[in-house]
Parts: sequence; C-alpha cells; structure tokens
Amino acid sequence: MNTAIIGASGYAGEETVRLLSRHPRLRLTAVTSRQNKGKTLGSVVGGLTRYRDLQFEDLSPAEVASRAELFVLAVPHGVAAEYAVPLREAGKLVVDLSADFRIHDPAVYAEFYGHPHAAPAYLPQAVYALPELHAEAIKKSDLLASPGCYPTSILLALAPALQAGWLDLETIAITSLSGVTGAGKKAEIPLLFGEIGESLRAYSLPKHRHLSEIEQEIALLAGKPVQVSFVPHLVPINRGILTTITARLMDRNLAPAAAQAAYEAFYRDKPFVRVLDQATLPEVKNVARTNFAEIALRIDPRTGRLILISAIDNLVKGTAGQAIQAINLRLGYPEEEGLL
Repeated sequence: MNTAIIGASGYAGEETVRLLSRHPRLRLTAVTSRQNKGKTLGSVVGGLTRYRDLQFEDLSPAEVASRAELFVLAVPHGVAAEYAVPLREAGKLVVDLSADFRIHDPAVYAEFYGHPHAAPAYLPQAVYALPELHAEAIKKSDLLASPGCYPTSILLALAPALQAGWLDLETIAITSLSGVTGAGKKAEIPLLFGEIGESLRAYSLPKHRHLSEIEQEIALLAGKPVQVSFVPHLVPINRGILTTITARLMDRNLAPAAAQAAYEAFYRDKPFVRVLDQATLPEVKNVARTNFAEIALRIDPRTGRLILISAIDNLVKGTAGQAIQAINLRLGYPEEEGLL
C-alpha cells in the first residue's frame, strides 16, 4: 500500500520512516517537511537502506492526497486535524501520532490542550489505537489515534488489574521516567545536554497533558470515572520510559502467584507484551529500539499495595512501532509484520 508520512523530520517521524522502510507490504511514496524541503531522506534520517533518495516535499493536504492511500501524521497537535479532515474526506486511511483524536470529549481536549478542538465532528469515528486493548475496533476504523508514550506504558501495566477489579481506584499513583526524545526534536535550553546530563527532574505538574487520555482509558477499563496522580520525570537517556504504579488492593489476601497467572493469561496472545517472572524487573535497555513492552508486578503484603513496573521504547512501542502494529491489524497483515 502506498504510504505517506506527514511531518517526517521529528523524532517520531524519523522513527516511522525507519520502520516503514523495512515493512514488506507498505511502500513509502511521499514524505513532507517544510524545513527539509528538497533534501533527501538519506541526508536527514540515519540507518536507512531503502528510500534514501526520496525527497522531502512541502505539500498541502489536497496536494498530498493523491500520493498515497495510507497517511501517518507525525505533526503537532492542532496541526494534525488540518490534514486528517481533508484526507478522510478523500477516503484515505489516516493514522495520527498526535493527540488530536485520542480524546473522546472535545471539552476535555480543550481543557488539557488549551484550545478548542479543530474537528470535533470526527472524534466519534476515531479509535484509540492501543492494539492490546482495542484490536477489534482498530480493524474497523479509518481514523486511528495512536496513544501517547506515557499512556502506553501506564495502560498496559494497569489493564489486567483494572479489569479484574483488584484496585482501590482512589489510591492509584503513577511515576514515569522518560528519555529526552520524548520531549520532541526542538532547540530549547532545558533540553540541552549541559542542562540534562547528570541530572533528573520532574515536570508538567500536577496536570500533564497525557492525563486526559490516561484517565479516559482507565475509566473505560474500570467502568467508572477515575482520577489518578501522575508525576513524569525527564532522565538523561535518549529513549525509553520506565513507569512505576502503586495502588491499594481491595483484597489484601490476593496471592502473588494468582496475580502473576492473571497477567500472563491476559497477555498470552499479545505478541509485543512480555510479563516478566517474579525474579525479574523491567529495564529500558531490554526494550530499546523494539516494539516490546515489559511488565512486572509485585504484591507488598506490608502495605497491601500492588506494585506495577513497565518499560517501553517511547519512539517505538510508544509511538511509531505501535502505529505500525495498528496499521497491520487494520489491513489484515500479521501483527508483527515489519516490527521483528
């Protein structure tokens, strides 16, 4: 299928280019970037063996619509809707890596993103494209909203416990640590090596934008509205997210073996989630540059709390790889196609 990437020069766009260039069933026919217009992919994106001579173009939605059937939008929120609407009107399959179609309620979007939604009429047709939770809906939708990287690490860790009703929902506390690429490819003083190296810091407190989709999806899993505490941190690594979640158990007698078995059963047929044994904990280095998520769980009998830990690569399972996993589901390809 002919495929175009809109905004292919940021970290998410570049990672999408790398992965799509290896996909056996998708053909890259157009890449857009205002700042790199006229340059070749090979001169901007490292590690390519195909499409090195394909040139970046600056194309309007109307101009780019004739160049492909599948479009990946790797542009900022607010901009993505400007492309998604005309492309959907033209009957194209659209996968949005921004936040523009993740939030079901336009009022919640405006609250967290600071401006009205540009295309609220399209929200009902969008699917929150987390393959492990919404595979059947993904298969039927032509507007896929790829989840954020933090929500991916959080929701995959929480989903089995929420569906099982194990948790006191008012006690969920989440801490995530992200590599610098999660902040985007931009020249800002707080992101300079001299500012980040040998340091750690929390940011966007107490209301990170990703809380909107985190709480939306937790509520769907729990069957009622939920508010959680979420504290993100920036750490001096290039890529990866490590998330730790704690919550009080409704049943302090839940056996570790039973909890472990429930998680293993939940993800048994999910090819990109590894539930680690009781002797092993997730590490970012073990999932870097892959589409895998690693999850571990522990029960603390002293406090009666469940402890969940997950690790993902923010640019692969957290962004580009997950989008391709969803594309594979939508097009009826093997879920792992181009990702192993």
